[in-house]
Amino acid sequence: MRTASMKIGPVSTMMVPDRRADRSLLATSLTLAAMSLGYGVVQLDVTIVNTALSSIGASLGGGVAELQWVVSAYTIAFAAFILTAGALGDRLGAKRVFMTGFALFTAASLACALSPDAVSLIAARCVQGLAAAILVPNSLTLLSHAYDDEKARGRAVAMWAAGASLALTAGPLSAAR
Repeated sequence: MRTASMKIGPVSTMMVPDRRADRSLLATSLTLAAMSLGYGVVQLDVTIVNTALSSIGASLGGGVAELQWVVSAYTIAFAAFILTAGALGDRLGAKRVFMTGFALFTAASLACALSPDAVSLIAARCVQGLAAAILVPNSLTLLSHAYDDEKARGRAVAMWAAGASLALTAGPLSAAR
């Protein structure tokens, strides 16, 4: 536990715990976990769908063209909106935009799971790509704001990227089950 400077005077000369430092450490750790989760689900979703394409085709009855669109709809929406989503976070607030993106990504994931046919799945994947485009730049912005110290920020970004890399590699393992 970190301690503040000693109080001088008639009250006390003992060290007093600095509760702000503890809260700040907890807040930055929770921010890192939440931002890593946001980026991680984006990466996991990319690989898990690619690995499960044959099962998706068998389940929904789509051909090769539909399966290509299941992947491409997500990728095109992600690429088309990532810069706009970052600018939107700068204007409206990264936290608000990130939370909206996470809710949208969750709703789109549910829509993907409940899709009765390939067309519905492609539409839901498009919304997922949009939500992913919202999550990635705003998670990095929030992470940068949470860490004042340059070294700590560098370590946090490295852990954020490493967590996403682990999620990227976990996709094929999860889909293989």
